[in-house]
Amino acid sequence: MSSSSADDRNLYQALSRSAARHPDSLALAFETQRYRYRDFHLRVRQAMAQLDQGWSLRKGDRILLAWGNHPAFCEVLFAALGLGIEVVPFSTKLKQAECGELVSQIAPRVVLFDATLQDWLKHTPGARCISLSEWQALPLPAPLARLPVRVSREDTAVIMFTSGTTGAPKGAVITHHNLLCAIDAYRQTLSLSAADSTVLAVPVYHITGLSALLALFISLGAAIWLHHRFNAAQVINTLREQNITFLHGSPTVFILLCQAVRDFPPGDPGDFPALRTIACGAGQLSDGLITALKTRFPHTAIRPVYGLTETTSPATIFPGDVRGSHKRGSAGQAIPGLEIVVRSESQQPLPAGQTGHIWLRGDVVIRAYWQHNARLPACDEQGWFYTGDLGYLDEEGWLYIRDRSKDMINRGGEKVYSLELENILSTYRGVREVAVIPTPSQIYGEEPVAFIVPDGHAPLTSEEILSWLQARVARFKLPARIIFTRILPRTHNGKVSKQQLKTHLAHAITTLSAEAKK
Repeated sequence: MSSSSADDRNLYQALSRSAARHPDSLALAFETQRYRYRDFHLRVRQAMAQLDQGWSLRKGDRILLAWGNHPAFCEVLFAALGLGIEVVPFSTKLKQAECGELVSQIAPRVVLFDATLQDWLKHTPGARCISLSEWQALPLPAPLARLPVRVSREDTAVIMFTSGTTGAPKGAVITHHNLLCAIDAYRQTLSLSAADSTVLAVPVYHITGLSALLALFISLGAAIWLHHRFNAAQVINTLREQNITFLHGSPTVFILLCQAVRDFPPGDPGDFPALRTIACGAGQLSDGLITALKTRFPHTAIRPVYGLTETTSPATIFPGDVRGSHKRGSAGQAIPGLEIVVRSESQQPLPAGQTGHIWLRGDVVIRAYWQHNARLPACDEQGWFYTGDLGYLDEEGWLYIRDRSKDMINRGGEKVYSLELENILSTYRGVREVAVIPTPSQIYGEEPVAFIVPDGHAPLTSEEILSWLQARVARFKLPARIIFTRILPRTHNGKVSKQQLKTHLAHAITTLSAEAKK
């Protein structure tokens, strides 16, 4: 860990250090507003006074923060963390019917909501509820003369609820230590500094937006161009006009950006010479997408990242540019302070090259979940966390992800990894996006089905794709059917929802079966 990070006990101290070192540098840009580090630091200190003196919040209290991508979210986040208040970042997309009970279980002292999106939150029982417009109209008090409490590295910073599609949601309890170690891992591995700049257009209430962009760049003393929501054309404009050096997003983000660059009027160079690094996480970076990024961003290093909410964002990062690397297909190597082990079904460590279940242990890994008003252990007794992913390590410690355990397809005893098929199909001309799921088979138990989103620039047929695929994969891996679709369903954090695809496919099969019997 760097000496500066080691000196920080919490994320607010990281901001204070950046403000002292770079007072006149740009911290946040949002629409027409510009905040230098001295300005942003002052706003955070005033917000701390409001939380402490105005609302009588104390260390260990919990607030629900549902303001989305707005400077006020950033101000209150850092203010609360400086006071030891636990922050629950909350998706602005959620509806009362799907999470009203969850909000009650969180039992926040204060709810900060956007009345234009989630007016129902103003009725949260037992909470002081403040809308974004009310906060903006509030005359904030003078900054606190001194901080009322000591906030240590092991204190809870945020509780971030995972977007699982099954079971009750669980809140990942993320400490200041987790955040500071994640920040330092990104800084070291990606060689970032105060001279860098980024666009924060992904949701700030998800781990990539909060940890890998907001917390990281404020800790660096670097510039953040905050967008209210993701719009590919607006991101492209900001990249060009502001000479942005770093961009982090999911495969979906980069698919849309490649499309936006292609759709720009002829004559635009589209080569973005200032954009030094693209980091891509929250999903598999396919060969097809790597090729598209290489074409649209020829001067930019592409760095795959593997991580989870439970690892405070990073677990592995690809060293150097994935393009042309003989390690292409790998998720990279473990970040500093993280251990990886691959285990069998019986929990035995597996040698290099053998696929098994991926377990992680280290400074960025959470120790607890919050669920049903209780804290539950997230790791085993030795501190190992089970990711739910399948993969293997090579002889040099590079991690290769094969699939999610729940997404692996068992076709008559043969393992079919959906990510492998998706990666290969993504390279076929005219394919924009792919998702592979299992379908029941009376003979084999399960067979793969591929959903393909065409890019609209080349005609596609199932027969041609299957013929092309036969020369590239074993026969048992061939999809039983290919379904063309305009879009793929997604979870709230932008990942493809394979559960929804399975439901749609099951419904379609049932309907066809019923019609056949008529």
